[in-house]
Amino acid sequence: MIQSLKNLSAIFIAILILFASDMAYTQNTTTDEKNKTAAEVKKDDKTAGTGTDKVKPEDKKNAEVKDEKKTVKDSKKKEPLDETKKAEHIETTLKFGIQKDRKIAINQIRHIQDKAIQKKLTALLIDIIVNDSDMEIRKTAITVIGDLKAEGASGALIKALDDEAEDVRIAACFAIGRLKTAEAKPALIELIKKQDLTKDSNLTDAIITALGDLGAPEIVPFAVEAIKDSKNSKMAREKLLLFIGKNGSAEQKDFLLEIYKDEEQEMLMRSYAVKSIAKLKITAAAPDIKAVISEINSYQFAKKKKYYDLYIHSVAALAEMGDKDAIPLLMDSLRSDNTNVRLKALRLLKDFDDERTIDIIKYKMNNDPSNSVRKAARKILEDKGIIEKAKEEDYKGIEEPAEDKEDQREQ
Repeated sequence: MIQSLKNLSAIFIAILILFASDMAYTQNTTTDEKNKTAAEVKKDDKTAGTGTDKVKPEDKKNAEVKDEKKTVKDSKKKEPLDETKKAEHIETTLKFGIQKDRKIAINQIRHIQDKAIQKKLTALLIDIIVNDSDMEIRKTAITVIGDLKAEGASGALIKALDDEAEDVRIAACFAIGRLKTAEAKPALIELIKKQDLTKDSNLTDAIITALGDLGAPEIVPFAVEAIKDSKNSKMAREKLLLFIGKNGSAEQKDFLLEIYKDEEQEMLMRSYAVKSIAKLKITAAAPDIKAVISEINSYQFAKKKKYYDLYIHSVAALAEMGDKDAIPLLMDSLRSDNTNVRLKALRLLKDFDDERTIDIIKYKMNNDPSNSVRKAARKILEDKGIIEKAKEEDYKGIEEPAEDKEDQREQ
């Protein structure tokens, strides 16, 4: 009996212990869940506070205003400096910058639109031409002065003709030609007479070009004698021939014809001689030119090819002088298989209003195998008012007509 009571007591105690343990577990679980819920609520509140869950209208508006201000601020940063600030930057760079940056700054003066500011900056360039120690900087300053056709640079440019660096002297010649600095003519004449014409020289080329731009008929006799001297370089003699075409007169007719008809002369010299005859409008030379053309036409094909340049220059000379006998010759050139020949002929035919020329130009516009020739023909007819001008997009993808190498050299 007593043993049974002991067993019941033990069971009862065990039940109490289990019950107490269960209550403790339940209480802990509830506390954890409450803590978790509180943490989640706090997190949600925090998230809501940042606006990621729900954005209030006024907050959205404020954000947009802020973004707009930022955009305006960024755009202001990208806006170019006004010309006054640009000029200040250029001036400071010219005074204190490294040579590379100074050269860039000089070239930036080309883009200044305000004439007063540009004039102030070109005054700095004039000082650089006279006083700067760096050859490249002096040369760049001279080139920009010439390109801008700046006033007040005559003295500095004339002084630059005596610069120790040949590149600077060359740049000065071209700038003088662009600016038409007549005061420089005596110095240029003195220079050309001192040059060793037996040697090819870029400086000689530049001096002759400048004198041609200024107009210096007083040295035509010097040019004639220099051309006659076979010891002088081919380049110098060619440049002087073209110079005579710009500055000579009918008095040089016999001299130019002598070179043109001389079989011993180089083909380019003969071509430049007839080119100069045309430039000077020496129409009395037309019979001699036609005789040379007839002679070339009598040659066999292989030999005739060697005379092509002289032939086309001869025909061009007749055309430039307005001789209508050039028309059938040019029309014949339009049948050439050579695209450049056809282009050259078209450019020469544009000054004639003969009905035959209009018909063949129309044909070339519609049927020539070359896009360049078709385009050139259309342009001629448009300029004459024979057809309406094409839209710009009609010309897209069509290459520009090539220029003669001789024409480029003359320029």
